Amino acid sequence: MATKRKSVSSAARIAPPELPDAAPNQWEADRRLEEGELYSDLVISDQDFSGQSASRVEIRRVRITNVKAVAAVLRFSRLIDVRFDHCDLANADLYGATLNRIEIIDCRMTGVRLNSSEIADAAIENGKLDLAQFRSSKFKDCRFVACDLREADFYEAKLAGVTFSGCDLRGAQLYGADLKGTDFRGSQLEGLQLRAEDLSGAIIDSVQLVALAGDFASLLGLKVL
Repeated sequence: MATKRKSVSSAARIAPPELPDAAPNQWEADRRLEEGELYSDLVISDQDFSGQSASRVEIRRVRITNVKAVAAVLRFSRLIDVRFDHCDLANADLYGATLNRIEIIDCRMTGVRLNSSEIADAAIENGKLDLAQFRSSKFKDCRFVACDLREADFYEAKLAGVTFSGCDLRGAQLYGADLKGTDFRGSQLEGLQLRAEDLSGAIIDSVQLVALAGDFASLLGLKVL
């Protein structure tokens, strides 16, 4: 029987993954991902899926620890009730994926591609997500904590209500993103790529306002002498 565990996030609204009480099955050594396969009630640890390709995979109620999936292709896959710990997902392609009740802790995700994806009830902490792509993706009840998101691409993403706490978003692309109620307080925002109107409804603190003054002036076509 599955039980709800306390979320790593302080945002009470984020539902944590539902993982099995008892020790689930272990992943068999050298087993490969297969197209359209369902994987459930598993522990996957110390495996290397780098470069593998298997679209429309479904992963449910799985703990994934110390796993490498560099440049793996898992397009249109569904990951539900999954926890990642200390994994390397750099340059993985999860275009069109669905992620629901996900925890991603201390993972490397440089250049990961999650374009046109749906991400809900997700807590991502201490992640390296520089150059990550989330173009046109939809987020609901998600929190990023202490993540490196430098030059990440959120072009036209739906980020309403998302929290970025203590994150580095310098140079991130937010052009056309929905930022109503998006909480950036405590994060680095210098050099954001966006229009002035894109920030409508976003939440920032006074320190960030001062740091962004030059960027705002440039966006508004002002000359500060």
